[in-house]
Amino acid sequence: MPTNTSPRVRPTALGALVVAASALTGCGWAGDIADGLDPSNSKEHHVESGAEGKETGLLAGWIPDDASDVSVMQRTTGSERLLTFRHSGRVPAECLPIESAGSPTTAELEEAYATDLRTQEWPVQDWTTVPTLEADWWPAGQETRTTHLCGRWWVSQEAETFYGFAASQRVEPGA
Repeated sequence: MPTNTSPRVRPTALGALVVAASALTGCGWAGDIADGLDPSNSKEHHVESGAEGKETGLLAGWIPDDASDVSVMQRTTGSERLLTFRHSGRVPAECLPIESAGSPTTAELEEAYATDLRTQEWPVQDWTTVPTLEADWWPAGQETRTTHLCGRWWVSQEAETFYGFAASQRVEPGA
């Protein structure tokens, strides 16, 4: 006696589910699924203010709340980040000035990295010193203009435009 469990029914149901999920990609869990299927290893984010970026967890605490026009390029497979924003003030006071632009010493890196939860448990040699990410708004070699370390962030300022590069881990801890 034949049953009504034809294999042709399952693909049709699956197709309907895919179509429904596609229609909802901007909302809730369907958007999360779509992000999970993104094959790239980087993602760009834009927010209007430092406060908005910190509220969503995108930005580090040292970035001023009234920073504007914030862009972040994020490595999705690691901790590397590129950052730019506009702000009329100076580099925040909690950031460590370095003696030689673009060339922080091991002691300066150790002092700054000790204040960042991502870097404080590992030797500074375990972290990169040159970004591998690219963004249209990130000038080539910008990290060589670094004047301050804000935790793991290498930061420079040109007029009212700030740039930051967050190092990524070279090796796994304990490896």
